[in-house]
Amino acid sequence: MKSSPRKKRRSLNEVQKSQSASTSDERYVHKDFIQLNSLNNRTEFLWEWAIHNDSSFHDLSPQVASEVRTRLLIWYSKNRRKLPWRGDPGPYDGSTAKMNNKQISSSSNTKVKGTGENQTNIQSFFNGKRKAKAQPSENKSKLKKISEEVDVITAVNDETSQESSQSSIPITAYGVWVSEIMLQQTRVEAVIPYYLKWMKSFPTVYALANASEEEINSHWAGLGFYRRARLLHRGATYVVEKLDGNIPGTVDELMKIDGIGRYTASAIASIAFDQCVPVVDGNVCRVLSRLTGIANNIKAPTLKDRTGWRLAEQIVSAGNGTNAGDVNQALMELGATYCSPSGTGIDNCDPLKDFYISTRIGYEVGKILFKSDDFNEINDLISNANVVRGTSKCSLCEDNGVSNVLSRIANELHAKKSTNKFKDWMKSGHAAFPTPPPKKGKREEVLAVAVICCEDSKIQAEKWLMIQRPNTGLLAGQWEFPSSILWNSGGDKQKKKRKKENILSSVPVIPEYERQVALDEFLHKMCHDDLNFGKSFGMHLRKCTRQNTSLQPVEHIFSHVRHTMWIEYGHLTSLTINDIKQKSWKTWDGREIRWMTLKDMQDVGVTSGVKKVLSNVKSYVSQ
Repeated sequence: MKSSPRKKRRSLNEVQKSQSASTSDERYVHKDFIQLNSLNNRTEFLWEWAIHNDSSFHDLSPQVASEVRTRLLIWYSKNRRKLPWRGDPGPYDGSTAKMNNKQISSSSNTKVKGTGENQTNIQSFFNGKRKAKAQPSENKSKLKKISEEVDVITAVNDETSQESSQSSIPITAYGVWVSEIMLQQTRVEAVIPYYLKWMKSFPTVYALANASEEEINSHWAGLGFYRRARLLHRGATYVVEKLDGNIPGTVDELMKIDGIGRYTASAIASIAFDQCVPVVDGNVCRVLSRLTGIANNIKAPTLKDRTGWRLAEQIVSAGNGTNAGDVNQALMELGATYCSPSGTGIDNCDPLKDFYISTRIGYEVGKILFKSDDFNEINDLISNANVVRGTSKCSLCEDNGVSNVLSRIANELHAKKSTNKFKDWMKSGHAAFPTPPPKKGKREEVLAVAVICCEDSKIQAEKWLMIQRPNTGLLAGQWEFPSSILWNSGGDKQKKKRKKENILSSVPVIPEYERQVALDEFLHKMCHDDLNFGKSFGMHLRKCTRQNTSLQPVEHIFSHVRHTMWIEYGHLTSLTINDIKQKSWKTWDGREIRWMTLKDMQDVGVTSGVKKVLSNVKSYVSQ
């Protein structure tokens, strides 16, 4: 027997087509208020979206994709920010705040962890504005020497700020490569000074390939995610040695270079070589989610790694497919500005305000609540849609994504008591897309840190004992103060149990005696007896009196780990640097140790975590 034909569900193209015809009449229907009572509570549009079970629902028709592309290009040409990697002369404007202060919550003064934005240099930790307490003369002398020494560092930031008014940097594949690596998980306004300094020191791929590891680290210090710099350096070396310095122009060839994945390769190919390929990052995923009604988070692999690229390609390749680089940059720019997490979807400056499925969904949910004034009809809609979909589901939307979006919109509108405000309906719908990503707990580590300084009589300046981190793992190759890990959540036997029961790790307070013993043992291993000065220097180092700098530990958060640092400060008074024959030496596990001035630290590029430790020591010394 032949089964009776099922009614064909409309695709997003058909929904958007009908939406564009009705948008002008229904988007702001204050004057047609009475007409709402004659509409069915459960509209055909909302029902079609709630029951869709295939990712093709989110596809854009050639006509819609072409119109979206056209509007993006027009908007981008008139409103894009002036940035050095776009070939613009200074001054530059990386902030998104001015575009819409009411809609965009971020501003150039916002501090973002792990990004390097507003990172202060070493000098600021010893020239604070806070009035110091009365100090013993010895401490005053130490602080004066430190302050005099760090004065030489100011030229670094002054030089970078002056660059902003100079001529433009030409758009090249190398420049795009550098900018895209720096911009990964880092705000635009934070990257600008780093990019300018980088391109001045390493203007070509040859210059970068010939640079030392310390030069690379000093130029990257403060941006975070230091592995990016190492891979960029390694990739430049590959291009010079294997490709005669010629950066390839296709995605496949670019992805053969260390550190270049699909996203970076596509950005270089489209922006520098005008290849018609899409570029998908978190900002683009947000635009696509709201544009096509994808009920998922921007970190979902199906969106950011697979189907999202198909949707972006529909926009980039629409029409004649030219200016792909500008289309990709327009999508990313829109996602960072008017379609940021705080975007409303109805701002007149938003080029896609007439195309967002997100605002239409919010509008339809608002109509239902307006007429019924309770959640019964929303709950019925969710239940009935689940029955119709059955076990089939859209591969782009997460499990229960549609239900969660509808519930979130309804709850927000009910909480705001705004069931008769049409713009609020659409704003709530826009805010519900994309869905929140799952939260991941940070790894916790408790460390004892030894900050030991000694006077160098030749230069009349303090030097600090520093050790280089291993060449692999977190902050690989970076310099830090000697430290010992006392506890970490990853090694906790109860980790699996806590994860299963959704219990957060409780960071223990390590007794002072245990912290001192752990540091004593670490310092002893640093100065093993087979060194020329091992017994002599090791004795002085172990006998150096260390004091806790505060009653509370210092916290520093990286992208995926939180350090709780108990800091002990010691000053060697019975030994000078001149008594030590070696300026640097190796630890038992092959890591390098050096005495460094603050200027040396600036040159090798210490992390913001080291600067935070220095700040803590400065506060202690000034008391």
